[in-house]
Amino acid sequence: MANRRAVTLNQLCKVPVVVAVVAASGLLLAACGGGSGPSVSTPTSVSSSTSTSTTSSTVPSSTTTSSTVPPPPTTSGPNTAQKVTFGGLGFGVPNGWPVYTLATDPTRCVREDVHAVYLGQEGPSPACPARLVGHTETVHVEALNAKSQTQAARATQAQVLNGLNVRVDPSEQIAGAVTAVFPDQQLVVTITFVRSSAVADQIFQSFARAS
Repeated sequence: MANRRAVTLNQLCKVPVVVAVVAASGLLLAACGGGSGPSVSTPTSVSSSTSTSTTSSTVPSSTTTSSTVPPPPTTSGPNTAQKVTFGGLGFGVPNGWPVYTLATDPTRCVREDVHAVYLGQEGPSPACPARLVGHTETVHVEALNAKSQTQAARATQAQVLNGLNVRVDPSEQIAGAVTAVFPDQQLVVTITFVRSSAVADQIFQSFARAS
């Protein structure tokens, strides 16, 4: 009987030890479980989302850049209302300007003191006044040959105008004229002006292939 009581007491004494071990194990598991709770992917996800929004914020800048493209030059209006064609080219001049075809008018003088359009080259004996007074806007379109070589030599700057290859005089303000050579059409164009080249530039910009 005494031995049975001793065993029971020993078993009871071991209970708190087991409970303590279990409790300690529980605390250890809780501590381990608590360390694995936070997700690293959440900050990554937030960071990724932030990066995406930053990238998308650069899109408006491209729109702003495209708005700086200059508009094309105006080639219509009263300064180019009258249409003229010659040698495969078409262009416009103000209404009321007379147009002279020099091949059929060999004594016509190419004058730069009155508004006019001259097509072709001046004849061998033009009937020019003894003294020409003044200088204004005129247009002269002639063949590119030995006779027009001096005028054509001024045009040294190559460019493209309305799909046409052309060379222009870069010092038009000094010369008082827009001088252009169209090599494919073998034509030389001289557009004179006084102080402002606005009208001359509009006429020049209107040059295109004759339709």
